Amino acid sequence: MAHHAPIKTLTGRALPHLFLLLFFHIALLFSPETLPAAENDLVLQDSTGKILARYPIPDRTCFGILFIHSVAKSPVEEWFCRQNSELFLEKTVYQDFGAGLPYRPEGGQRMRVKDGHIIIDGYHRPLPRFDVRVGRIAGHTLLLPEHNAQDGSRKEVRLDSLAKPGSAITFSLENPDSTRKEK
Repeated sequence: MAHHAPIKTLTGRALPHLFLLLFFHIALLFSPETLPAAENDLVLQDSTGKILARYPIPDRTCFGILFIHSVAKSPVEEWFCRQNSELFLEKTVYQDFGAGLPYRPEGGQRMRVKDGHIIIDGYHRPLPRFDVRVGRIAGHTLLLPEHNAQDGSRKEVRLDSLAKPGSAITFSLENPDSTRKEK
């Protein structure tokens, strides 16, 4: 017959320590850093708060706004990314210098030239919401990534199809579940 070591039971001071250790492991599993980010929609509203459009934006997804610069008369792209539940301006891409366009990088940014375009990236500037005034000539266009597209294709939405030129469109993130509950 084989001899088995006696089973030790947790008693006294060891049991509370085990429960405390278990509690911290469970708390770590459900901390905001380890949970997946809630789904958010990019919401475009007019000045009265009316929702003009809503687009799902998964976490760490970027979208752009393309327009023709009024002085340089060349395309400019501004790129924004969603990180958790916030929007950040990340980079600007343009062909020619013009009034109002950045011309030198600031702290943490870098400027480079690629394929004839000037790129300034590294902004990572938080923007809880921002306004774009729909241009009469600028042709403001929202550039959205096509979901599940492996080739980098994108959907283009002209802002003047959503609002009259000269009016402002406010961009923000909203959790679609929270807005459904409010209604």
